[in-house]
Amino acid sequence: VTMAFGTGGLTQFADTNGNAQVNQLQPDGYAAGQLESVSVSNEGRVVGSYSNGRNIDLAEVSVATFNGADFLKRIDGGAFEVTNESGEPLYGKGGSISGSSLESSNTDIADEFTKLIVTQQAYSANTKVITTANTMVQDLLNVMR
Repeated sequence: VTMAFGTGGLTQFADTNGNAQVNQLQPDGYAAGQLESVSVSNEGRVVGSYSNGRNIDLAEVSVATFNGADFLKRIDGGAFEVTNESGEPLYGKGGSISGSSLESSNTDIADEFTKLIVTQQAYSANTKVITTANTMVQDLLNVMR
């Protein structure tokens, strides 16, 4: 590559003298912006909203299924890893993502609390039975001596 600078040198302006007409400048970018919020779109994209009005896709959440889902390898953080038995991921068949939605809980707190109380009382009763049975065995052994 050969560059010939000529007599006027190299400038970034159309004018060979290096002068720019300020009233004719047309910026084609955006002002600096701060990240204000993050959301998930219905297409599964994580979108960052900035203070300058820009919305930029930051990441994408993919939903996949596996032919052998029971054979995935569990790794740290509640994640899973592909194995030979699980097969390759199948994209586009795993459901959909609802952006800006909050999943409601499928747990009945009152029912779970009731089960906890019943279990605690059953445990307490069983410990009393074991203590009584232990005392009876000790008394029987004392009688035999």
